[in-house]
Amino acid sequence: MATYKFEQFNAEITNPTITVHPSNIKVDAINNTISLSVTLEVFDAKFGVLLEGVPVDKLNWEGETNLMERALQGLSQYEI
Repeated sequence: MATYKFEQFNAEITNPTITVHPSNIKVDAINNTISLSVTLEVFDAKFGVLLEGVPVDKLNWEGETNLMERALQGLSQYEI
């Protein structure tokens, strides 16, 4: 269970359902990072965020499990 706070939203997002949108991944090969588009959903609201500069060891990844791990890594900077 985690709670997130983003500068652009006037809300604390507690224990959301997280959806990663694989079609919106941007790769920065020079810095070995990716940007992921995710949706955080709670029972009465949806929040879309772009997680930029998420570090990766390899620029190719396999499956949604690895993308979710990267998303959780990117979201960790917004945990309160």
